[in-house]
Amino acid sequence: MTHPFLDLAPLTAARFASVEDRVARLLDTRQDVVITQGEALLPLEGAIRGTAGPGTTALNVITGPYGQTFGDWLRDCGATVIDLAVPFHTAVTAEQIRAAFAEHPAIDFVSLVHAEAATGNTNPVAEIGEVVEEHGALFYLDAVASVGAEPVLPDAWGVDLCVIGAQKAMGGPAGVSAVSVSERAWARMAANPRAPRRSYLSLLDWKERWIDGGRKALLHAPAQLEMLALEACVERIEAEGLETVMARHASAAAATRAGALALGAAWSRTCTRRARRRPSPPRSGRPRAWWHRSW
Repeated sequence: MTHPFLDLAPLTAARFASVEDRVARLLDTRQDVVITQGEALLPLEGAIRGTAGPGTTALNVITGPYGQTFGDWLRDCGATVIDLAVPFHTAVTAEQIRAAFAEHPAIDFVSLVHAEAATGNTNPVAEIGEVVEEHGALFYLDAVASVGAEPVLPDAWGVDLCVIGAQKAMGGPAGVSAVSVSERAWARMAANPRAPRRSYLSLLDWKERWIDGGRKALLHAPAQLEMLALEACVERIEAEGLETVMARHASAAAATRAGALALGAAWSRTCTRRARRRPSPPRSGRPRAWWHRSW
């Protein structure tokens, strides 16, 4: 008995590499892109553990729950962590980042979430990237919720580690994810004696055994169905056009806000400035009438 999900031909190294190349084009990056075989928490944690350790001074921006998790990982690595927390209904500003550098000039690592799925906010990465670049710090970005809904441009923004997942605005699978890695980030990992090696968390393993080897032999059997789903997802975005996809998300978000406001929703958990609201569907408070009837 045959089944479309079973008895598939093996996923070759060449096809795996071609999917990585398509993801790189989606991000408009010339950095190395590694597709990791797990949900985005895998490269998010692997990137921090690969680049941070004792001697690292990290500015960890908290605009939602994921920033709190990043701080925990950084501390577990032995880094000195400076948390810059802002109310979850706001976004951080480049001026706040600049002030943090002025107060803590030893900062050499900055972690940030681009778009907060839990609050509906978008942080101004392009402006923040300019500040980070001025101070020479490594820039780590969680773009899982933003890719496909708004521009994600690691090279243009000076991002050294940019993690994406396909399961949100891209409309793809959750079982694989990707990270773009700059040469500076690879060098930081290579110099870090605590960077994971021979580990599922190790990005260096992919660098040394996959990229440096010309992407000829995979480290292990890939998640075949998820890789095929990711390939189909990127192909669909390419066919429709990324700009068209992002415009559709923006239109859907605007319609969602308008409908919720018409029902009496209060935007207590989103930015009041339109420029910093996510194009993907936002979060809101309950409509007041419904709230009173229920409670």
